[in-house]
Amino acid sequence: MTSPILSISGLTTEFKVDGQWRDVIRDISFDIGARETLAVVGESGSGKSVTAMSIMRLLGANARSHGRIDFEGQDLLSLPLENMQAVRGNRIGMIFQEPMTSLNPVLKIGDQITEVLMQHRGLDHRAATAEAIRLLDKVRIPSAAARLNEYPMNFSGGMRQRVVIAIALACEPKLLIADEPTTALDVTIQAQILELIKTLQEEEDMSVLFITHDMGVVAEISDRTVVMYRGDVVETDTTERIFGNAAHPYTRALLSAVPQLGSMAGEPRPLRFPIVDMETGEAAPVKPTADTVRRNGEPILKVDNLVTRFPVRKGILRRTVGRIHAVEDVSFEVRAGETLSLVGESGCGKSTTGRSIIRLTEMTSGTVEIDGRNVGEASKTGLVEIRREAQMIFQDPFESLNPRMRIGQAIAEPMIAHGLAHATVARERVAALLEQVGLSPVMADRFPHEFSGGQRQRICIARALALDPKVIVADESVSALDVSIKAQVINLMLDLQEELGLGYLFISHDMAVVERISHRVAVMYLGEIVEIGPRQAVFENPQHDYTRKLMAAVPIADPTRRRTRQISSDEIRSPYRAADYQPPKRLYREISDGHLVQIDAEAA
Repeated sequence: MTSPILSISGLTTEFKVDGQWRDVIRDISFDIGARETLAVVGESGSGKSVTAMSIMRLLGANARSHGRIDFEGQDLLSLPLENMQAVRGNRIGMIFQEPMTSLNPVLKIGDQITEVLMQHRGLDHRAATAEAIRLLDKVRIPSAAARLNEYPMNFSGGMRQRVVIAIALACEPKLLIADEPTTALDVTIQAQILELIKTLQEEEDMSVLFITHDMGVVAEISDRTVVMYRGDVVETDTTERIFGNAAHPYTRALLSAVPQLGSMAGEPRPLRFPIVDMETGEAAPVKPTADTVRRNGEPILKVDNLVTRFPVRKGILRRTVGRIHAVEDVSFEVRAGETLSLVGESGCGKSTTGRSIIRLTEMTSGTVEIDGRNVGEASKTGLVEIRREAQMIFQDPFESLNPRMRIGQAIAEPMIAHGLAHATVARERVAALLEQVGLSPVMADRFPHEFSGGQRQRICIARALALDPKVIVADESVSALDVSIKAQVINLMLDLQEELGLGYLFISHDMAVVERISHRVAVMYLGEIVEIGPRQAVFENPQHDYTRKLMAAVPIADPTRRRTRQISSDEIRSPYRAADYQPPKRLYREISDGHLVQIDAEAA
């Protein structure tokens, strides 16, 4: 048996907090073999990233590690820091979660790649430039030589991550550490990056340490899996055995919370996630979902021919030279008790649609009615009244809350601002709202930083409910949450819909979550709805090529069904158009009752 390329034994890392050393990871041990992909999986706070940073010795002066980290016969923990430079970026490459923070925004990407090549491989500038072009070609960036002189801001998120991978591969490392490299990416771009890493691993003959909280990604890419929970390794085995016969309750809890595309086949209504006890691994029975859609009467949200464009101005006179066609001729309805999901990649116009509906962004044309009232024609006073009926939940709950305001004040603020309650009544209502979203009323005096991400999102939901709205626009409201927290928040939203008859416009790029929560689904591409219909019809009989592309890119949380996929490297096209451009009128074909697909294929 060949010796492992990396062997970690008894690794403990501590941080100094208030003058005391506190361990964050404890007695971690695992090996990575040659050409092997090992996944380290766990939720936020489990110690995954600290383990990676300990290997690279990138932690600050307030941290210390002990144990052994053997790499190619050397104990990295005993190496002098100056000797680690020969290891970092040279023998071990690393990819971080957010590519924009890994790249210098004021340096051209060519300069950032050649710097590594000249520093570590001793190449002169000409040779380094030629090698940089070869590396960009290797990570499938088209027109590599031309793009060498562009800045990071000129690249999409997926292309920026490819640049980061090129830098990590510049010195032909034997081990690549990938720390959540696809978490911030759309499902199609994620699929491209996963396929790229697998292909490059074979070409470069290297090992991969892949850190993630996404069990679907683990099933797609890893040979063996290490499961971490609160700083401890709780289970290590082959990926097939982990998925087929998990031993630890926490592992079983993670697996049960994974939304799997296709699991809703034959289900007529949305379905709650099973909640698993972390101590026993036993799942509580799933409460059946009632039929909440109120089909009689008028829709609570009606959108007709919505258009939102942003002018692009240039020159001293700020003349309009073009427009960003963010939303183009979009129409749909949402009834009380119904969830309509808007799904698509970043840049397709989902969020702009949501913001236009409640006039956080001004629409260019079209009609939006909330509970029978015209949003576009409303006065300032009328708009305030309309917004009582429609509230919004944003992606990042921490950014949505004032860090200096106690959460009780944050929840009470809209009630007081709208004159619906005085201070005493508001406090009582805050206590009731906190209980309604599964939090204790005594938490009202705490600040946002004292809560976890899932708890903060519950607080944002409580604040959205404060005005008794009839419709909620949830813009990527669970995409930043860990898988088990995501399951809890989805269950809460379904409970509230059943209890209050809420209508949801659920905006997401996660097809598996959308399948679980939706009554109807609208697929957006380049500002337009290309397919819309009942969830069962769209997911079980997708008609548009783009819908099928989104579904094909979703990771399958089953390693026995792993396959090599032909992933398109196409990116979503630019919505920029000339100032005088008039889009063609789109036509739709009805596949079944309420299931429509766009048939006009003329290039926009």
